[in-house]
Amino acid sequence: MTQYNELIKRKAKELEAEEWGNQVKYIHASNGIMEIAYNNGLKRFEECKPDGKKWTEGHRESKDSLFQSFGKWIADQRGK
Repeated sequence: MTQYNELIKRKAKELEAEEWGNQVKYIHASNGIMEIAYNNGLKRFEECKPDGKKWTEGHRESKDSLFQSFGKWIADQRGK
């Protein structure tokens, strides 16, 4: 069973990276429009008025790209 340890560790890190990717990177509001950016590259916009429009821009990073971005973020957090 020990031959699968590396596969299990990698899958756990991939799942952690996907969870991190769905977290909010920042929120910015200006001129009645709220922008919510996520770690995975998506940006959602919402007009802050009754019956305001909602739309999404950007695209989700591929799993490999998200995994690399997550690794960089983890490395940056170690120094703090």
